[in-house]
Amino acid sequence: MKNKLLNWKLRAIQKNESPPTNIIVFDIDNTIFESVGTYEKDYNLKKFIKDNSFFRNLLTKKLPLFYSIKNYYYDKNFMVIIQTARAKKWWLPLVLFLRGVKYHYLIQRPPSNTQATGKLKKTQLVDFILRHNEIKNPFVAFVDDSKENRDEIQTLRYAHVYDADYYNSKKGGKI
Repeated sequence: MKNKLLNWKLRAIQKNESPPTNIIVFDIDNTIFESVGTYEKDYNLKKFIKDNSFFRNLLTKKLPLFYSIKNYYYDKNFMVIIQTARAKKWWLPLVLFLRGVKYHYLIQRPPSNTQATGKLKKTQLVDFILRHNEIKNPFVAFVDDSKENRDEIQTLRYAHVYDADYYNSKKGGKI
């Protein structure tokens, strides 16, 4: 999903202004907000699908990394991407807006996709970079609480991964 600031950034590139050279990717669950339900503890997908509602997402607690997003959002050298392995929901952009999340692009799991989370996120991120070839030689910072996801993204030579649990607990959300 594109928003107005992403379109503005892409138009600035076309006008020969300097494009963003850094991409920072944040996960949602246990990275910027507490997880909805208990999926990351019990891996009960049916229960998670039931728990993952519009209203429950409005009530989750903000974590320290949430507050660091705006610093990157307003920096013209950064493009902020929110990437989640949750199945695509029409209301997720609305929840993020109501919660005050500033981002340029949102990537969600396609509805029928059952690919492993780490591989899915890697594929989606590479696809995004290839489709936006105006961003030359990006530095990609990937922030996620899942070691599996971080390990998969770490295989990209231009990506650096950050443990969300560490930065939320020890660093107060500062990367």
